[in-house]
Amino acid sequence: MQKYKLYWVCQIGGWAFFMLIEMISYGNVFGFNKLLTLNVVVNFFIGLGLTHLYRLFLIHTNWLTLSSAKLIPRASISIVTISVLMALLNIFLDRFTVPLLRQLPIDGVLVFNYLFNWSRYILMWALIYHLFQYWERSLQAEKDRLLLQATLKENQYHNLRTQLNPHFLFNSLNSIRTLIDLNPDLSKEAITRLSGLLRSSLQMNNKKTVPLKNEISTLEDYLAIEKIRFDERLNISYSLDQSTLSMEVPPMMLQTLVENSVKHGISNLKNGGFVNIKTCQKESKLCIEISNSGQYHPKENHDGLGLENTKERLLLLYEGKATFEISNMNEEVVLTQICIPTHD
Repeated sequence: MQKYKLYWVCQIGGWAFFMLIEMISYGNVFGFNKLLTLNVVVNFFIGLGLTHLYRLFLIHTNWLTLSSAKLIPRASISIVTISVLMALLNIFLDRFTVPLLRQLPIDGVLVFNYLFNWSRYILMWALIYHLFQYWERSLQAEKDRLLLQATLKENQYHNLRTQLNPHFLFNSLNSIRTLIDLNPDLSKEAITRLSGLLRSSLQMNNKKTVPLKNEISTLEDYLAIEKIRFDERLNISYSLDQSTLSMEVPPMMLQTLVENSVKHGISNLKNGGFVNIKTCQKESKLCIEISNSGQYHPKENHDGLGLENTKERLLLLYEGKATFEISNMNEEVVLTQICIPTHD
């Protein structure tokens, strides 16, 4: 509706401006009088009507959806046709309203002059209209492209989440299965912890980010399960900057990375090892460091799903503004570093 109102404001305003030019031009030569005013008013409505009919024709025939190569020839023929009609109508209208013009013979030169005069206005109208339509279609195409991109991005992110939950559950159940034979009582406690983890996972299922303190709480539940299984072979420590706990992170991200550290690092060591989680704020970014015993061998691709999933989630969610690195600090310690922008 707003677009339609804008069209009529421009349509009426444009033709009023064109006719004002004509009135001044004719008035300076032939004088201002009532007949000249009538001439201008009639031309105003003729121009308004013909160009509006052209617009309706464009919409009805879907010419506005054509490529430039197909539209330009069609529009050119239409502009010439409207110009000829305006010229012929004005030859007789001017003879009626401007007596001095009745003395001029109707010949090719007269017709050409009228055609040239009115084709300027019709051409200007058509250029403004078509350029506006082109600009509007370009904006809509860009909007549609961004919407499609956002939809694909959302679907991709959702697919990553649906991959992550079964992956996490499978590994946790494997850990508990090992416990059942070794210590049935501890395995019950582990199942209780797992139910808490699953509850947290379900609650966060539709969220793109959660406060870091919630993620730490989920991580503590997971590590409690692993601590039951590894006992003294697993040492856990935290070094958390309190100012970072309210900052947002992707849900289950830390759990995935720490799970990778335990599964492919500490579990392979006879005497076990440690996991340390450290957070701090550097400028406008939340930085998280996970250091653990073990060695990282990227070529072996131990846990492709977990690490690749994390990289993809960070890329999709922060559009390349987050960083993720995993490397060996020395021969005994692996360091995973993540930096996430706290605001855009």
